[in-house]
Amino acid sequence: MDAAKERPLWAVLAVCLLAAMLEGFDIQSMGVAAPRMVPALGLTPGQSGWAFSASLIGLMLGASTGGAVADRTGRRPVLVASVVAFGLFSLVTPLARDFAALLAVRVLTGLGLGGAMPMLIALASEQAGEARKATLVAVVTAGLPLGGALAGVLARSPLAEDWRMIFVVGGIAPLLAAPLLRWLLPLGRPEAIDRHGRAALAALFAPRRLTISLSLWIGCALAALTLHLLLNWLPTLLVARGLPKSAAFGAAALFNLGGAGGGVALGLLTDRFGPRWPLVGTFAGLALALVGLAGAGDSGEIALLAFVAGFLLMGGQFTLYGLAPRLYADAVRGTGVGAAIAASRLGSIFGPLAAAQLIGAGAAGAAVVGALVPVALVAGASAAVLAWTARAPR
Repeated sequence: MDAAKERPLWAVLAVCLLAAMLEGFDIQSMGVAAPRMVPALGLTPGQSGWAFSASLIGLMLGASTGGAVADRTGRRPVLVASVVAFGLFSLVTPLARDFAALLAVRVLTGLGLGGAMPMLIALASEQAGEARKATLVAVVTAGLPLGGALAGVLARSPLAEDWRMIFVVGGIAPLLAAPLLRWLLPLGRPEAIDRHGRAALAALFAPRRLTISLSLWIGCALAALTLHLLLNWLPTLLVARGLPKSAAFGAAALFNLGGAGGGVALGLLTDRFGPRWPLVGTFAGLALALVGLAGAGDSGEIALLAFVAGFLLMGGQFTLYGLAPRLYADAVRGTGVGAAIAASRLGSIFGPLAAAQLIGAGAAGAAVVGALVPVALVAGASAAVLAWTARAPR
């Protein structure tokens, strides 16, 4: 008998939130370490872009395979193994002495990171009642920006004068948390599993669901492209515009804190009113916030707009994540959610690389942020198609 089945809902959600915070800390760690790490390792803008995207490549691979494995073995074993993996490889990151070593270790870190989030979303969705699924998924996924905000706070402390300490902290914490996850979380295994994968393919590509799957993937991918460009490059772009490093790290922390609030707020609105108008309004507002951020001048204005952009961007993305478990049957939920996360990771790979190319070509920080406006609008259009066509499986 699985003793964790008897754990109260609040305990399960609390440890899922903790795991999401640990993942968010590690994802943000490259961005907040970059202003000190890039000069220390002598990385070019192009190399920096690949270093930022390396873990995201691993994330995509981990998300695409972790969900399918979990549909056969259960969510908890995959989640615990993923947390241990990204903790170990985060600890190895400070040992990298050149670009090639950094690239390799960040890909391996990403494999662990990618396997974690689909499990957290599936577990939260399975534990929640139908009336509050979006809210509880949003509460758990809010751990991502909260962890990112903690990374930003740590980057402003004297401890982070040595950039390696950011990765040391980001490695030790997951290893300490892994036994707690193993003890408190339910197995999360569906009662009926198609071990031949046919149901999974039907769920993703059946004619009645193809439009739903494609619009979900496009919305997730473009939202993630925007998010990870800002997560990785925002501090560097702001420092290049003349802001002190402390102000730039503060704006990054506010971006993440806004994201945590936006995820919960949009989850509540979605459960109350449905996903249609909250999603449309969120992505339209995000485009306006990016226009403002591109033209902002003083540090106070930048901080406010960074908070608003994080609120809307992560609120929209987490709402898409919250919808994903509703679209697929129990036996293939891990596969369906994993595919959505993998699509978002594919988009997130191109965000840092696109910024590196623009900066390498001489683009200023305002131009890089402004280039995200049409991306946000297309993401919003895809989210609108999803919201108007989605139906839960029978």
